[in-house]
Formats: sequence, C-alpha cells, structure tokens
Amino acid sequence: MKEKYLYIDKEAVATLAMLKEGLFAPVVSLMDEKTAREVDQTKVYKGKSFPFSFVLAPSGKRNEEILKGAKKGETIKFVCDGEVIGDIVVNEVFKICKDQRIKNIYGTNNPEHVGVKDTYKRLGSYAICGDFNLKFKDIKEHKSQIDQAIEKTGAKKVSCMMLSGKPFHRVHERIIRSGLVKCDLMILFILKPYTDDFISFETRYKTLEYFIEHYLPKSRVLLIPLENTYIFGGFNEMLLNAIVAKNYGADRIIIGQNHAGLGAFYDRDGLSSIIDTLNGVDIDIEVMSEFVYCDQCKTLVSTSSCPHGSHHHIKYHSPSILEIFELGMLPPAIFMRKEISSIILSSLFPNRTEKLKRIHQNLSPSSGLIDDFEETNFYVSLMKLHQTTSLN
Repeated sequence: MKEKYLYIDKEAVATLAMLKEGLFAPVVSLMDEKTAREVDQTKVYKGKSFPFSFVLAPSGKRNEEILKGAKKGETIKFVCDGEVIGDIVVNEVFKICKDQRIKNIYGTNNPEHVGVKDTYKRLGSYAICGDFNLKFKDIKEHKSQIDQAIEKTGAKKVSCMMLSGKPFHRVHERIIRSGLVKCDLMILFILKPYTDDFISFETRYKTLEYFIEHYLPKSRVLLIPLENTYIFGGFNEMLLNAIVAKNYGADRIIIGQNHAGLGAFYDRDGLSSIIDTLNGVDIDIEVMSEFVYCDQCKTLVSTSSCPHGSHHHIKYHSPSILEIFELGMLPPAIFMRKEISSIILSSLFPNRTEKLKRIHQNLSPSSGLIDDFEETNFYVSLMKLHQTTSLN
C-alpha cells in the first residue's frame, strides 16, 4: 500500500506536541466533529473552561486530497520540513468552517489582523482526528526539569510568569521579585515565537538568563521556553496560559494589569474580565498593578500607591523602548539594566566591533594591559559615562 503523508509546519508540530504532553488537559487528543462543535458552542470541555475546539486542519491541495480520501484506521505520516516526524491513525475526517474557526481563536476574522491573515494561509477546510505520535522532545524535557526542581526544592507553592522579554525591563524585574516573596519556586516561561522578531528569541533568552544568574536566587527560579504558537494569538491567551501553567505544575500565575488577554468587559454585575469566566481551572491568578518611574519618588512605584499625578510618571512602554534600540541607542538605566541593554545592542548590530573597540579604547580608562574586547564592554562603559553626575 502506498504511504500517505500530511505536510505540517513547525508551529503545528509544536502545538500537537503540547497537546500530546498534556499541557492542555483535560483536552489530551484531537477532537472529532461532534465534540468540536460542542466545545465551540459551550466553551467547555469535560466541565472545564476551554476556549475553542482542538482540531488539526492543515492547508494545501496535497493535504486536502489526502484528507478527502482518508479511511478510518489507516495510518498517515506527518512530514515537517522534508522529514517524517510522526504519524496519525485516522479516526475521522470532517469539514470545518474556516471563518468560524478563525473567529473562535482571535475573536475576529478581519484579514487586517496579523494573526488572522497568517492563520488563514495555514488553515485548511478539512480536519482530522485520531491517535498520533510525534518526534518532539523539548516539552517532555521541560516538564522533567520542572518536576525535578519541585522535588529538589521541596516547593509547596509554585508561581509562574509568561514573558516575551521584548525587551526585559525594570518592571519585569519588580514583578518577578514580588512574586518570589510569595512562592518557593518561580517558573519564568519565555515565549518562543514562530515568526521573526526584531529581537531574536535567543537574545531574549540570554537577557533573562543574565538577570537570573546575577540578581536572583538561582535555586528557586527556572527559565523555560514556551512554544508561543498561533492558538495563543487571540483574546483567549489568558485562559490558555492558565491551563498550560497549571499542567506544567504551577499553582499561581502572575500577570500585569495591562495584559491584553485580561479582556475586560461589562456584564449585568459590572466590570468583569476573562478571569471571572474561568471554570474548573484550578490555579490562582494574581494581577499586578501598573508600575511606573516617578520623578518625584525617584524610584519605581505602583500607580495605586504613588501620591503623585500621572504627569510625574514615566511609563515602561515596550514598543517605544524597542524603537530606541532600533536607532542603535542605549535606553536610560531607569528602563533597563545597562548589561541587558548591551546584550541586545550587541546582537542587533553585530558588524561594528572594530569601530566600537576603537572608541572604547580612546574614551575608557585603561589598566595599561591589552584586554579582550567584547561589544558589551563598550555599551556598559558608555552607560557608566551617562550616569556620571559630577559635571551636571
């Protein structure tokens, strides 16, 4: 019998791997048509909140032909980037409404929405369900890391945060430290995207790694990549984050009050958020107040505790801080540690080592010895000069 193949991308593979490893429990398998319809209508699965049906519907003419001709019980192999990475035993194939599927995920099917536009391209009209296997070790290894850390520390209270780290700034530091006071173990999930970012995942990982290494009790903090696939791209992000955090072993998730996934709305009883609609997801959600730098208090403060008006408050607006980096400039130290800024700038502008070395040698104090030069040396030294105040 001729072998059959379904061609899926890395994002689909990662999403399926999370499902296979139980990170979306109670959902642990691809849904059949009846179950998918029920979940899309009720937003509930086995008595617990779940935002939409979990289906696999890959796009492409080849995939559609395979799915249309698939028979119950036959095995179809998964192919990603030219390599066979798993297989599925067909239980059922059924047609889906792409428009409704997109709307269930993103809350809109407006093609101007970046996520909507991308998902339309990769979503097919036929879904398949059945038992499947995959080659994807990362998630299994991350679960093992967390289990070992919990056992080693004897942690009874495990908190977590989901961070993009674009960029990692002082407010992130404050929230992490506040969270550590209330727990035995803190898991920092750094979001691993499947689209190109201005600051690469590797660089963002390095900045958090640096902070943990130098400024936190390392034995109580774990840095874990989290596959940030398309299903987290919509207004259900907060709910899915809570489900994944719980299944990774956390009993508390910490978020900022400006988190887009909070989705505030009005009902009969007043202002509510998606937190109020969670059902059966046994995890505490702590919403931290907004932090700003107050030019009167001369420090980082919560807007709920600072007596000074907003005209004294400097906000930590991540897109604006990114724009400073785009210009090749160092953000002020009140926003970010100079060492972390230097890691980012060195990765963004890797081809100016010789020029920076020359400037560094001409302007910086010298021990008289020939030292090894790294680009980060230049940025750290420059920030120290910015912070010199005797001639102000």
